[in-house]
Amino acid sequence: MKPAEFEPSLADDALPPTANDRPGNATIVSRRRILATLGTLGLASSPLTRALAVQISEQGGVTREMIAQAEWIAGIELTDEQRDQLAKDLQKNLSDQAKLRAIACDADVPPSVVFRPDFFAEPDELQRMAPAKASAPTARNIVPRTSPATAFPASPVDIAFAGLQEQASWLAQGKLSSVELTELYLQRLERLDPELLCVVTLLREPALAQAQASDRRRQAGQSLGLLDGIPWVAKDLIAVPPWKTTWGAEPYQNQVRPNLATVAERLQSAGGVLLAKVSLGALAWGDIWFGGTTRNPWQPEQGSSGSSAGSAAAVAAGLATYAIGSETLGSIVSPCVRCRVSGLRPTYGRVSRYGCMPLAWSFDKLGPIARRVDDLPPIFAAIQGPDGRDPSVIDRPFDWPTTRSVTGMKIGIASANLTAAEQLALDWLLAQGAQKVELQLPQRFPLSAMTIMLTAEATTMFDDLLRDQPDADMGLWPESFRKGQYVSAVQYLRACRLRSLLVRETEQVLRTVDVLLGADDLSLTNLSGHPSLVVSLGTDEPPDQAARPAVIKLTGAMFQEATLLAVGQAVQSAIPPTPDRPKLAAQ
Repeated sequence: MKPAEFEPSLADDALPPTANDRPGNATIVSRRRILATLGTLGLASSPLTRALAVQISEQGGVTREMIAQAEWIAGIELTDEQRDQLAKDLQKNLSDQAKLRAIACDADVPPSVVFRPDFFAEPDELQRMAPAKASAPTARNIVPRTSPATAFPASPVDIAFAGLQEQASWLAQGKLSSVELTELYLQRLERLDPELLCVVTLLREPALAQAQASDRRRQAGQSLGLLDGIPWVAKDLIAVPPWKTTWGAEPYQNQVRPNLATVAERLQSAGGVLLAKVSLGALAWGDIWFGGTTRNPWQPEQGSSGSSAGSAAAVAAGLATYAIGSETLGSIVSPCVRCRVSGLRPTYGRVSRYGCMPLAWSFDKLGPIARRVDDLPPIFAAIQGPDGRDPSVIDRPFDWPTTRSVTGMKIGIASANLTAAEQLALDWLLAQGAQKVELQLPQRFPLSAMTIMLTAEATTMFDDLLRDQPDADMGLWPESFRKGQYVSAVQYLRACRLRSLLVRETEQVLRTVDVLLGADDLSLTNLSGHPSLVVSLGTDEPPDQAARPAVIKLTGAMFQEATLLAVGQAVQSAIPPTPDRPKLAAQ
């Protein structure tokens, strides 16, 4: 038996009043709150749910008869005794829901359930408990790959499109100062942004101050390493106070977040020069934000895809050396493919999300975007690893540089229909002594149904916005947020359990190869937490359009970023992207 205080009568268990509970709209407010509660119970048929809400609000409580009318929704049949109990439970749930919402939760407060895909992927418990084998490298101890004899370009455009490694070499040799490089990029941002619409907040004065500090360190022989003095841009869900972090959405366009994001803090500590906060689709979906549609530099009449829209566009247009983007269900991979740049979506839990807008706590990932694959390792080395703030972050080594050769590697193929770029890359790898392995990713899981987890988590994150400002511009999200109100806990946790199986089976398949080439696996690998790398290479010549680089995607087993980067770097070096820059009107 439950204690008496947990068994209120239908008449006594009234809803707590709200600011809107005043004469003239009390019944409407009650019905809305009742509807929300019915959604949490999985009673999601709109006509019947509304009818049940009307009965509850008019009769002052839930009755056995109301439950009987709704049983077919859940596909169950109850006894009278069970109906009575469920009526009491539902009535109490109405009150409990109001109590939960009465306590404010800031965006930086994650749920206490932490997704750890490595737990399910590791087949051996001892291996799962084993400590990291080696400490991860930092940007300080990764040296430039370019030769000191590399010719310094006369053209500012050539400097802008040079790789991180080359720029770092020129800085170290005194051929270029960080102030000069920063000013070059600031001018390009100012000149080209009206065409691309990728800049949310330009940080001219702070960037020049950071560049001056970098030059002083270098002159004093105190360089912080490879990233010191190199300009970058941040997706505008990364908090960098005192400047705005708008999340790309109209309701937050003047928001200043209080805490410096770990990823920004680490790049700041490495000497990085932050040029600008750049666009993302509203609340991290698509390429449309409150400032317009961010454009693809290779085809400006086309959007850059999203949600790391500004990150990929800025890098592709030579407006920064590199960028940090984020992915929940394709938001690094998709814009990198569209904008023909290279980007790493790491294993879930590699990089702290602290200080970044949560969208779906068990999906969100941060990763670097650059024009060249060999520029990604030092950036990833600088940002990865635990910070004591994001409970999902995993302490695992990133062994770089790797001594592995593509010779003897197993290249997984999951589709008989490779793109021309994928076939070109495969042919080159096979010519180097790699081995082709045909495989099949798990097919038995209802991926679309399982992504209801993302919908539920995103709806939870923006529940207050939906309720307090239902008419606010939320981009593409309103329908999903409304749908998310009707996801039951049972449905969510069932998807969680299936996800555990999906992680294990996907890892078992990917461990049979070194990398997987191609495959339509965005939903699968974002659910499973596996890493992917987009590589620009070769030439794509679509009909009636100017030539541009082609792209491929590589996917690996968990924590195999070093292998992915080694393969991507080798292929890109052998088949460089051509042309290497877009033709913009204001170049």
